[in-house]
Amino acid sequence: MADEGRIRGLITDILALILSYSLGAFIRILPTFKYGANLTADDPLLHYRITDYLVKTGHLPSYDPLSWHPWSYNPTEVLPVLHYYTGAAIYKLVSLFGFKDLYTVVVYIPAFFAPLIVIPLYLTAKELWGREAAVISAFSISLSWAYLSRSLAGWYRHEQFAIPLLMASLYFTLKAMRTDEDWKVIVYSGLSGAFLVYASGVWAGFRALYDGYALILFLLLLLDRLDWRKALALGIPPLYVLIASLGALSNLAYRKLYMSFESTLVWASLLAALVYLLSERIPKVAGRRREVSVVAGVALLAIFLGLGIYQPLTGRLMRVLFPSVKLPQGNVVETVAEHGAGESFESFTTLLIPASLGLFFLIIERWRKDEELTLALMTLISLYFAVSIVRLPPLAAPFLALCAGYFTQRLLIFSEPYIKRVRALERSKGRRGASLPLKRKIYMLRVPIILMLILVILPVALQGHIREYGGNLYSYALSYEEAMSYPLGFSEGWIDALNWLKSNTKPEEIAISWWDYGYWMQFGSGKVTIADGLTINSSQIALIAKGFMGPEERMLDLASRMNASYVVVDVPAEVGNFQGGGKWIAIAWIAGEFQYSPYRSDESSKWLTQDLRKFFYYDSMSGRYIPTDYALNTTLYKMALASIGFGKMNYFELVHVGKNQGYVEVAIFKVKGG
Repeated sequence: MADEGRIRGLITDILALILSYSLGAFIRILPTFKYGANLTADDPLLHYRITDYLVKTGHLPSYDPLSWHPWSYNPTEVLPVLHYYTGAAIYKLVSLFGFKDLYTVVVYIPAFFAPLIVIPLYLTAKELWGREAAVISAFSISLSWAYLSRSLAGWYRHEQFAIPLLMASLYFTLKAMRTDEDWKVIVYSGLSGAFLVYASGVWAGFRALYDGYALILFLLLLLDRLDWRKALALGIPPLYVLIASLGALSNLAYRKLYMSFESTLVWASLLAALVYLLSERIPKVAGRRREVSVVAGVALLAIFLGLGIYQPLTGRLMRVLFPSVKLPQGNVVETVAEHGAGESFESFTTLLIPASLGLFFLIIERWRKDEELTLALMTLISLYFAVSIVRLPPLAAPFLALCAGYFTQRLLIFSEPYIKRVRALERSKGRRGASLPLKRKIYMLRVPIILMLILVILPVALQGHIREYGGNLYSYALSYEEAMSYPLGFSEGWIDALNWLKSNTKPEEIAISWWDYGYWMQFGSGKVTIADGLTINSSQIALIAKGFMGPEERMLDLASRMNASYVVVDVPAEVGNFQGGGKWIAIAWIAGEFQYSPYRSDESSKWLTQDLRKFFYYDSMSGRYIPTDYALNTTLYKMALASIGFGKMNYFELVHVGKNQGYVEVAIFKVKGG
């Protein structure tokens, strides 16, 4: 009977994993039904080009001839190198089965790799709370728009690889904390470290666990609950990453992670833990080992900070850790949509119901169990990051799914008295040769059934996304509905413009555009560009911004200095409908045209009343914002007007317009005489 029970349990596990994985994969491929097998028009275009180079040459490029002219950069130092090796390895594997087109393969990689997260998530929930919690956790993540949104087909980015790897690291760390066998602690801790190192070579978001492990290590020390087992489980993974940053992973070595600001906590925690555990054997300090170890850790931290022997945080990381921090005037970071304030309720929606209840009970009931305290704190850390920056809700989604699993187990415990009464009545009826009608069973179990439906089943099944249209207008779309309408590829106007550039310009000719469109022209027309979505050179982006927001002579000077022949403008995106909206706001901010930031809540009202009027004034008769003469004399607005037949350029010639449904979308200008 015991063997039969194990077999049934194993079959249940396999079926749950197959079904939850298949559900996640199916939702992710839905965009391709409408838009075809295409990448999203942003970072995946770069990642495809690097993977293509690796597949063709067998090594990563040390120079990108199409990017950031005239300086370029070394992709192996700036980009997460293991992303490309993973993509190339998957391509080599599937090519054995006849899938020879790399572009199509990388389009579908996110759809089939990202759902693998159900494996470590299922194993974690089952390890902690049982099979029922594991099933709910797996299906919760499969339907979570917060996780789906950055791992759909076409979304060939870092999260698709990194988040399953991070969850695998978490699983093995918790396993190491729970086992009593020394060899298993070492093996599980090592596996956790290996997965964390792998993730660190794929995505900068690995820092959530990297610093999270160190923080929890220090907390257990403060609570006087640290032993060698937990120290290894929480200390080895970040230690492995520190070692890898000495040279094994070029992207970490270039940024000197081993002496970065975020690593100061890791070094301090590791030292404090070592002192804490070793001092137990020293009689003179054994009674005060907690205080001694804290002093040692804090002293090391003070040395790092006091002497300044650490790499300062980048603007992006500063924004993640301290969302309210004020970055320098005209900074690029604030203008990037992905670096804006994070979504929480909009992306997590109904999952927040069982997840928040689960987190609440997890904290108040299980905080004395170190592995579950670790999970609760990691959930809180990931939620903080999810709220701080818009691209990080996917990191919090699996933790919330686990909390939903715990609440399910909690509800099942609550249901046990009801189930016992039903079983007792069944036995009583059975002795009299009768059976208990199904309706009676349902009636007796009505309370737990209703609670399970309202608090778990429906919230998990009805996950989706709250769409905001502005003006307090919202709508709700289920996850699969949102996936079906997620755009892939380029618009009609851009396809036409990119084809024209490819057919009518020389490969060595250089094009200027706002940085958003650098990847597009590199990928779609093979153009050399001076800025792109990597945004690694703020000074060069500022030069472009000043060129667009100044007179023609300033843009001509930039084109001459960069030896550029063409300027490309996305008219509707950059100037909107000439009523105040569009990317021109970001361009003007970076160009230094504003005193107040349009991106900060405490300054936006002053921006509206003082800075905006420099470019637009409100016409009460028409109820519209009208561009001022100052705005109309900027290069950007002159080019936008010229593209629709108004105005005249002195130094640039309109050579082509790409139209979308009959309307001008992309305007291509050539330097006169160039």
